[in-house]
Amino acid sequence: MAKGIMVKKLLIGSLTIFSLSFGVTSCQTGYESKDGKVYHKWINGGSWTMEKILMKNADAASFQTIDHNLNIDLGKDKNYVFIGSAVLEHADPNTFAQVKEYYWKDKDHVYLLQFGGPDYIVKYADPKTFTVIKDYLWAKDGNNVYYQFDKLPGVDPNYFNAIDENWGKDDRYYYWNNLRVDSLIYNSAEIISSYYIKDKSNVFFENKVIKDADPSTFKADGVGWFGHDNKYMFDHEENKGAITEKYRKTYIEGK
Repeated sequence: MAKGIMVKKLLIGSLTIFSLSFGVTSCQTGYESKDGKVYHKWINGGSWTMEKILMKNADAASFQTIDHNLNIDLGKDKNYVFIGSAVLEHADPNTFAQVKEYYWKDKDHVYLLQFGGPDYIVKYADPKTFTVIKDYLWAKDGNNVYYQFDKLPGVDPNYFNAIDENWGKDDRYYYWNNLRVDSLIYNSAEIISSYYIKDKSNVFFENKVIKDADPSTFKADGVGWFGHDNKYMFDHEENKGAITEKYRKTYIEGK
């Protein structure tokens, strides 16, 4: 009986939380023009309450919401582009347009709106030729390759291939995000996980060589940022010593 009561209480509690969160999130967020002023409405994740802030720089007569399928609020008027309630610095409202996903551009700049911060500009990127590679955070223009905000030095976009979200390569090197794996033997390279790569001589975590790791027996474990070879266990690039019985049962025998 006590167990049944407890289950009911848990179910009621879960339904109550769901109802409260659904009630708040189902309210219309975004922008509201009223009495010659523009307001931004958003959900405070800490208290699950609707917040409303006056956008002092917005011109109500020319303000419009920018349509897209992203989890951010974008708007513009005759003078500015807005992300949330803030002015997107340097953005031109007349030419501001989506490239793909969180990448946007205007006549002068390319912007990445996914990570926040005071400056969303992808420096050096050419908006006229800028494209996103697949659906990843890799991108390129006529002269360069980019990972998020970073330009990859000396990489020819004509030879670059985005392998997955973390790994890419050109005709000479492999890259983990914006980091070049300099000492990797290109012709024998093999990606092991989102963080590990190896060649015939070494194992690398991102772009760092892992001391004492045996590439012929190395395997990634768990979520991919720790692993083992025939002797040792590794956390990121750190050798944590001989494989323990607990590690063996959890990650090796348990596979």
